[in-house]
Amino acid sequence: MIEINLLNILGVSCFGVMIAFFYTPIQSAKDKLLSFLPFTSLTTEVFNCGKCSSFIFGLLFFWDIFAACFCAFIGFVIQFIIHYIENWYEHDWKTIFIKHLSRV
Repeated sequence: MIEINLLNILGVSCFGVMIAFFYTPIQSAKDKLLSFLPFTSLTTEVFNCGKCSSFIFGLLFFWDIFAACFCAFIGFVIQFIIHYIENWYEHDWKTIFIKHLSRV
């Protein structure tokens, strides 16, 4: 159990999102490990979701349900930001920027 403060919650949330999908070198090892566990489809869904894995790691590290819920929320925000930046990068950023400026 580690101390509950904002820095530790951010770290655990980043760790959960990294384990879920973002850090690609460990994804094949994670998939092999999860294939040996019972309820394979359930465990695969849980550990491929940034919110779920942040919540589980928050429970494991803090032993506090409120801190784990906050970790899940921060994991959701981190995952949303990553997907938003990826979508922005893959599309033509000039037209997206002009669209945003025309709304202002």
